[in-house]
Amino acid sequence: MSLRISSAVLGLFALAGCGAQSPEPAGDTIACAIGTGADFAEVCTLERVAGSPQIVIHHPDGGFRRLTYDPATGTLVPLDGAEPVVLEEGQGVLQFAIGPDRYRLPREPAAAPTP
Repeated sequence: MSLRISSAVLGLFALAGCGAQSPEPAGDTIACAIGTGADFAEVCTLERVAGSPQIVIHHPDGGFRRLTYDPATGTLVPLDGAEPVVLEEGQGVLQFAIGPDRYRLPREPAAAPTP
């Protein structure tokens, strides 16, 4: 009987840890539309990886996209086997899609990430 009670208590502690919030990622807020049919909103965070041309775009639900800037082609390339980047029309911004998700980055920072 005590084994069942202690197992139940341990299970409750494990569940309590699942609800903990991760700290907000550091970076600039950017517009994104996460999922099919979503409208753009300023809810994603653009994080630059120090010392590299990589960026991480954090979604508000905890998801993220890792990309790198290829100076030879001047394009963003997804990392970790993600779907390809598809450029879209955007005035004054770099607008692109990866799968059903769409993003808008300021053209200058996207074109020349700080190493």
